[in-house]
Amino acid sequence: MKVEQLVREVYPKLMPYSSQLADLPVEEMKKILGKQQVFKLSFNENPLGPSPKAIKAMQQALQTLNLYPSSTGTLVQQKIAEIEGVLPENIILSNGADEMITMVAQTYLDPGDEVIIPEVTFVQYLASAHLMGATPILSPMKEDLGIDLQAILDRITTKTKLICLCNPNNPTGAVIPKQELDAFFQQLPDHVIVVIDEAYHEYANGPEYFSSIPFVKENYPVFVIRTFSKIYSMAAARLGYGIGPEPIVHAIHQVRPPFNVNSVAQAGAVASLEDQEHIQNARRINDTGKSLLYAAFEELGFKYIKSYGNFVYVDTGYNSGELFTLLAEQYGIIVRDLSGYGLTTSLRISVGAESELAALMNALYSIFHK
Repeated sequence: MKVEQLVREVYPKLMPYSSQLADLPVEEMKKILGKQQVFKLSFNENPLGPSPKAIKAMQQALQTLNLYPSSTGTLVQQKIAEIEGVLPENIILSNGADEMITMVAQTYLDPGDEVIIPEVTFVQYLASAHLMGATPILSPMKEDLGIDLQAILDRITTKTKLICLCNPNNPTGAVIPKQELDAFFQQLPDHVIVVIDEAYHEYANGPEYFSSIPFVKENYPVFVIRTFSKIYSMAAARLGYGIGPEPIVHAIHQVRPPFNVNSVAQAGAVASLEDQEHIQNARRINDTGKSLLYAAFEELGFKYIKSYGNFVYVDTGYNSGELFTLLAEQYGIIVRDLSGYGLTTSLRISVGAESELAALMNALYSIFHK
């Protein structure tokens, strides 16, 4: 028997992480494109960088790399619990939010179980369902690309185990109104757990956004996922966390690898949480950048969605694959092509530094004025 025949049955449905141009490090992009300068606006990275206090704490943590870290990340748990008004037992850490999504799937999904996922959202939910041999059930979006909770409720069956929501949603940046979430949970059957990815929570200021942590406190079957990769700008350190009722957190701990979050990341997380001034600066830069993009899109006649994240969804009316290639090859600007969702004229553009956004806007003006 060939070794290719020994892999699990789910193998043909799984894909390695993309090696497409938009997913590569900047230095590799430069080599491929043959450019001295590349502007990467495809990964929703924070241009401000991490808190200086976090950098200092992480440097200090390097002195004890010979020692194993806290397996559960006790100090991080305590700090998050203090901020969110929950118990440390309600919190579990992960090696980035991606690992948390995978651990939830490993904890709850058996082959044949169903996972309901909106058609336009973060792709890792689909990947984790396939990993466990579960069946993804894609739910249609509203006409404005908002998440349609009623459509999700209509697709619940006795096989449904998980529902995955992203709020604010990636790649649209839209949020789910509180009244819709309230009504949704009132109708939810007791055999379903709702996973709510709040990776962009800290960017989502405004009365329209509502975090689902209060549902956790009321012991709804809700598990909220957050990350230090976005506003805290610690993407390379890989640290995510989940907040949920104790029975859910306890169950996920059974599949969590020991020491899955290193001591350097833990030290940076605690310091980041304590540096609220840095967070306010990051939010202010992001709001300014979004305003610049909105103004440019309006001048160019593009349709866009008001974003509660650090990126903006835009429909240029032009073939997105061709526009992606043009921006990359001629201008060294990398954005996210959304044609994989069937959105063949749409892009997701990260809010980068002012110089990066200026380069993008100049490129768009040049292309579309021609």
